[in-house]
Amino acid sequence: MADVLAVRNEFRLQNWMEIIRECEESGLSNREFCFQRGISEKTYYYWLRKVLAAAAAVIEPQLVRVDSPEMSSTEQMIEIRYGRAELKLPEDVDLKALAAFLNTLRRHD
Repeated sequence: MADVLAVRNEFRLQNWMEIIRECEESGLSNREFCFQRGISEKTYYYWLRKVLAAAAAVIEPQLVRVDSPEMSSTEQMIEIRYGRAELKLPEDVDLKALAAFLNTLRRHD
């Protein structure tokens, strides 16, 4: 049964991706496009969020090394090591943003 639901959900997602693409290419506002197609705006935005979330899930996060001349060698740093990856951040880094970043990496691991 789970396979049937997965196929159904993928079909719906693909269908809405096409509708959203048509809306973007129409030159109409989202409201006008929905009105002309007989689509509820609430439904349109629901599927727009789903399509964007699916697209975000496909994008692989990447670590990029950034050397900053502004950082002093005496500045306190947080160092995170995971496997062969190493991440050094200033001690005053936004911990909520860091946690969100690490959760994203974990979902793609």
